[in-house]
Amino acid sequence: IKAYDASRTHVSKLVAECFRASHIVLASSTYNNGIFTPMENLLADLKAHDWKKRTVALIENGTWAATSGKLMRAELEQMKEITILGETISLKSAATPAQEEQLVALADEIVKSL
Repeated sequence: IKAYDASRTHVSKLVAECFRASHIVLASSTYNNGIFTPMENLLADLKAHDWKKRTVALIENGTWAATSGKLMRAELEQMKEITILGETISLKSAATPAQEEQLVALADEIVKSL
């Protein structure tokens, strides 16, 4: 398992890692009612490189109106043979104990899909 911060890691490294892994968790804050720009750029690069045949889980964060999960899903649905696991987990600023349980359940779902 590797974790990267899309705002601090060059997109070429992120793209390479996305091609290396079969399962990816994409987590993005909502920024100006959209996807946080570095994550939006990563998705655009993956689409341009014909990224496919992967399994993805989505986590969004937003204090008022979290929309990044829905928007990331829409981008992924345009790609070939992308499986999106379960529902998008939506966090509001910080994870609550109930949301932490959702994250553990998501991790279990990812393990089962390997």
